Amino acid sequence: MKKNLIALIAGAAALCMMTAGCGSKSTETTTASAAATEAAAAATTAAAAAAQEEEQAWKKDDTSYLSGITASDYVELPDDYKHQSVEVAKPDDPTDEEVEQRIQAVLQSNGALEEVDRKVEEGDTVNIDYVGKIDGEEFAGGSGSYDLLIGSGAFIEGFEDGLIGAKKGETLDLNLKFPDDYPSEDVAGKDVVFTVTVNKISEYALSDDFVKSLNLTNDFGQAVTDVDTFREYIRSNMIEENEGTYTWLIKHEIDNNLLETVTFKQDIPASMLESYYFQYQNYLSNAASSNYMDLATFMQKQYGATADNYDTMIRDFAKQGAQLGLIYQAIADERELNPTEEEIRTAIAEYVKTDTTGATADDLDRYIQEYIRDELLSNRVRNWLYEHCEVSEPEKSEGDTADTAEAAEEKEDDTSDTSEKTEEDSADTSASSSTEEESSAAGTTEDSAAAHEN
Repeated sequence: MKKNLIALIAGAAALCMMTAGCGSKSTETTTASAAATEAAAAATTAAAAAAQEEEQAWKKDDTSYLSGITASDYVELPDDYKHQSVEVAKPDDPTDEEVEQRIQAVLQSNGALEEVDRKVEEGDTVNIDYVGKIDGEEFAGGSGSYDLLIGSGAFIEGFEDGLIGAKKGETLDLNLKFPDDYPSEDVAGKDVVFTVTVNKISEYALSDDFVKSLNLTNDFGQAVTDVDTFREYIRSNMIEENEGTYTWLIKHEIDNNLLETVTFKQDIPASMLESYYFQYQNYLSNAASSNYMDLATFMQKQYGATADNYDTMIRDFAKQGAQLGLIYQAIADERELNPTEEEIRTAIAEYVKTDTTGATADDLDRYIQEYIRDELLSNRVRNWLYEHCEVSEPEKSEGDTADTAEAAEEKEDDTSDTSEKTEEDSADTSASSSTEEESSAAGTTEDSAAAHEN
């Protein structure tokens, strides 16, 4: 703190020098002013660096890392931890309807549109020109051209339904009303007439040519070249996704059991809690950015947090992550599951290959190296526990179904959503169950890249 204060004082002094020289136009004064500007910038940079170093002092503390402590000093494992019993419902195979929905998502994401000569139907994409009027007058934002997917809900209620049955070239008036809670107060709750001209009607068409354009191969390395093999490819990947979710749910329940039955002998080191907080904050901040939100908004939408408590919630996540880390380490020590130095070096080398900053293995600070080491350890322990657990089918009930759906939704929030990946990655719906199984509570290797960048 003292260093920060000195740096800030230096910056303020430099600014005072600049102000004092503003009344003179001499070359000497101009030069002095430029020098003062440089000094102020340097002071600001130094202050920021000193503040970050002080904030991340935990990085230099051995007790920040699982390898720097003896887990058994903190954790007392229950006698029966090896033989966990969990109840998780086996997934159903995807229905024909679900397969077709996935295929439609792939078609839409790849723009596989073909013009059709018929009336508008649900699911069509219609190119329209529209003019909106309130009390006979056009209003701002009420007119334009648009490629509208019928059934998408992109326009106000009644707009899309009003186009069903229309023909190409037809112009029709839609008498509608803006919702009372419409974001624009100027039009909220008001009656509106949209005059719409249908220019083109298209549908997403599945064809052999479209399938070939995706350049897909199945699990046997065979090319997917026609509609029938593509449909089977989609079904197979959906089954794999379901199995991946099933595996994740089992491991999730094992983690919950451990947290409930393990005894913690003493408080977790403060530096370790800071380490996990740093990890979780980076992970969640990156998730927020990828969804075009700030962290507070993301936490509110995903976890129901408020502006006042979202940081506390992240610290709670971090504490639970640290608890699980200590449990995994204790089990690894007892069962000889710790990764070897060679395995750690190999994992670091793999990480460096994917690092976008151009870092080498020697450039990685201890935090990143320990993070990679801990990922190896947690994956190995979780897989070991999974292999030794007993899974039973719960009795079917409405409540159980809701709980399973909620847990699966949580899993999709914390890791990558595989069905969304299908839409975004040109139908590459290969559900990577191994990736799901290897993801820890804090995320995957991609998150260590985020931590490194920060």
